[in-house]
Amino acid sequence: MKVVQILPYYFPLHSGGLEKIAHTISNGLDSLDWISVLNIVTPIRTHNEIDTLPDDETTIFLDSFDLIDWFPIPKFRKKCFWQTLQKAKKTQPDVIMTHTRFFLQSLLGWLLAKSWWCKRIHIEHGSGFVTWYPRYIKLFAWLFDRTIGLWIFRQCDTVVTISQMHKHFIAKFTKKDPIVIYNPIDFTPQEKVKNVVPHIWFVWRLVPLKWVDILIHALKNLEGKERICTIVGDWSQRQLLEELVDSLWLKSRILFVWADDRTNRLHKFDIFVNPSYQEWVPTTVVEALMARCIVVATDVGGTKEITTEEDLLLCKPWSCEDLMEKLLIAFNHLDRCGNSYEIVNEKFAVAKAIERYRKIFIW
Repeated sequence: MKVVQILPYYFPLHSGGLEKIAHTISNGLDSLDWISVLNIVTPIRTHNEIDTLPDDETTIFLDSFDLIDWFPIPKFRKKCFWQTLQKAKKTQPDVIMTHTRFFLQSLLGWLLAKSWWCKRIHIEHGSGFVTWYPRYIKLFAWLFDRTIGLWIFRQCDTVVTISQMHKHFIAKFTKKDPIVIYNPIDFTPQEKVKNVVPHIWFVWRLVPLKWVDILIHALKNLEGKERICTIVGDWSQRQLLEELVDSLWLKSRILFVWADDRTNRLHKFDIFVNPSYQEWVPTTVVEALMARCIVVATDVGGTKEITTEEDLLLCKPWSCEDLMEKLLIAFNHLDRCGNSYEIVNEKFAVAKAIERYRKIFIW
């Protein structure tokens, strides 16, 4: 069986949650004797990106441009675009997989499935409408969801969602009963480092959606100068957040480092904080629990489904006071670290997710 997976971004050139999950699914399906996966990926914007692309027969790339951030548009008018799709068609695919309805790549997958007479499986990672862009972009996204988004859901053969919570959102688009498959997370644990002074950390995109300034204000108000935090990441808000830290006289307690492979850092920290006000099922929270950290995270999306153990502390979004309260609990109960290790490793196991997808393909 040949599966074509159409993606907006490629891992590791762009290492967000969706890309890592799609990469893990691709590798997992390829490990089965009777399934092979071809990935069609955008974007390629620069010659430097082309030079760093892997020499991999299982992945082909399409040129694109960004109309707005995080919205790559394939260059449909280029002759090489259609030539690339013809190359993919010659593989005679049986299934086309798309991810998240608001990318044009999902629309492209729907069109190709219709013209190539393929079964289409759509994996929806989103848990709500776009909220953190300017008003005109949110309006465009809402109109896209209520038109093209509806077709993407209603015209696919199977809808997969990544948590029970997401089913409520998908019900806004289609009456199909989605299949819940938790994200497969390929994680290699390392020996836990025990710090004399408990260390807090946040990792990933520094954008308004993540609400990192709430974390900084909470750390300012916590008693105890020994409380140390490392913020790993880059993107649009980094400079503003560094200026906030400077204005609050916290430079000695909050350290900024550039984003890299976070899995090489997880075992060095005690408390992970995710103050985001909109999430899917946050991969960083799952990885932190796998690394035996205690986690403080906002109760949004499918976060509460990750575990019910006491090493995951849920707080209200936008609430600095509640975040402070949960951080104090975390400091006083570091003995809870690792309570969820077995649960999370079983729930988000790669083999378990791949078996669920295998069953979809044989229906």
